[in-house]
Amino acid sequence: MGLGSFLKSKQFIFSLIGAFVIVAILIFGSLQFLSIYTRHGDEIPVPDLKKMKAEKAMDLVAENGFEIVIIDTVDFDPKFPPLTISSQDPKANDAVKQGRTIYVKINAKGYSSVRLPNLDGRTLRHSVAILESLGLVKGQTKYEPDFAKDVVLRIEQDGRILRAGDKVLKNSKIDFILGDGMLGYKPEPDSLGEMYEDTAPAIDSIF
Repeated sequence: MGLGSFLKSKQFIFSLIGAFVIVAILIFGSLQFLSIYTRHGDEIPVPDLKKMKAEKAMDLVAENGFEIVIIDTVDFDPKFPPLTISSQDPKANDAVKQGRTIYVKINAKGYSSVRLPNLDGRTLRHSVAILESLGLVKGQTKYEPDFAKDVVLRIEQDGRILRAGDKVLKNSKIDFILGDGMLGYKPEPDSLGEMYEDTAPAIDSIF
């Protein structure tokens, strides 16, 4: 078969079509590989995971090529729903590479309880500092007769007397019953009044 006849044959045409298909596949594959390779080092923004349940957050980060690790459950914060993410590292919208691990902390289910210390006989200022360090809140202050002023006689919650060792929830308001410092106090007599009382009989006798 001559060259002219071969170029016109079906075998040549099928071979030519096959070669074109193979070349097209190779070019398409190369372009896809280059696209993936060049994007591999690109940075993308971290999604905002706060106030999300852990399960939903895991699905979201997986879609964006991240991983998530829960590192702690923290004290309840009323600004966040219970059992949701309250903080994350890296922060939302930080630009990071795909595959980065995002570390999160979960808000507790509710306020934890604390045991009350003995505050009897302590000053109000000192007692408030102790309670605030435990996550409690200063409520109302009331005064009763006592020798000492602004010294704690007892503490209460909603009218119920609290004692050392009792448990209350964090963020609870604690009321203070304090001494007024007036018990046994005897006011000094008015010197002018005493003088008038002493001289009044003499003045009356003159007139």
